[in-house]
Amino acid sequence: MIETGIVLRHEGGVVIVDLGGDEVRAVVRKALKRAAGRRKAVVVGDRVDVERGGEAEGAVVVGVHARRTELSRPDPGNPRKEHILVANVDEVLVVAAARRPEFSAGIVDRFLAAAQLRGMDAALVINKIDLDPTGAYRTAAQRYRELGYTVLEVSAQTGDGIEDVRALLKDHVTTLLGHSGVGKSSIANRLDPALSLRTGEVHESSGQGMHTTTTIALLRLPWGGYLVDTPGIRAFGLWDVGERDLGSGFREIAARANDCRFNDCLHEKEPSCAVKAAVESGAIDPVRYESYLRILQTLREDAVGY
Repeated sequence: MIETGIVLRHEGGVVIVDLGGDEVRAVVRKALKRAAGRRKAVVVGDRVDVERGGEAEGAVVVGVHARRTELSRPDPGNPRKEHILVANVDEVLVVAAARRPEFSAGIVDRFLAAAQLRGMDAALVINKIDLDPTGAYRTAAQRYRELGYTVLEVSAQTGDGIEDVRALLKDHVTTLLGHSGVGKSSIANRLDPALSLRTGEVHESSGQGMHTTTTIALLRLPWGGYLVDTPGIRAFGLWDVGERDLGSGFREIAARANDCRFNDCLHEKEPSCAVKAAVESGAIDPVRYESYLRILQTLREDAVGY
């Protein structure tokens, strides 16, 4: 009998599949691996067809459904290859810290752009608000709210705002993205202590978090939905995104791009650029525009490296 489930994690040479609440170890049929070619045949989040008891291994993945979304980056070992992190994600929660480590608009904007370009919903979670009694983080929070993003201000330490996160996760497949040390695992553990994810301290000298999560796994939530807690990522690449695509990942730039004089405007030095005019008038936040320019330069450097 063929059953359909969702891949929770990899364990050695097998995948663990959720089949209606029953976690089953299954091998991936060799024909699927050959058909995948250079792409990974099965990743966390894939919906797969499983045949139980069909071979000596006990259960076999015999089919993989088309992916609705993919969150990926260039492979760290070979930037010319795509490394798919997780499939079929409904929403991305970009986690940043109010302090320790300091709020990084650059990495937040990179994650939000990746989600936008991949067709995923995205929200911003600012953790560790208890470490910033002055409320300085609210300036950043307001910047993203004005762009239409849901912004949650939380503390995994005290529990403030955690119920708002729980409501956002319900019945969705959600991934948490952010630098190491911002508290992704701590938030998950506060949501459901049964998850028992490892957490670590922020390195005193660098101000950066120490990696504690080393593999990607899909975690079933008792109130409905799944959570993906990804390894901390210090540098996140945008796979298969060209210079002229990047503006579509920034809502405020995409909204004005059609008003530029040139159809292929990159919003840098071109004359009659509606985006630059909006920056100068204050309609586009200069912090966001600087993030766009930095990512644009990174895309160029990556292209030269190929």
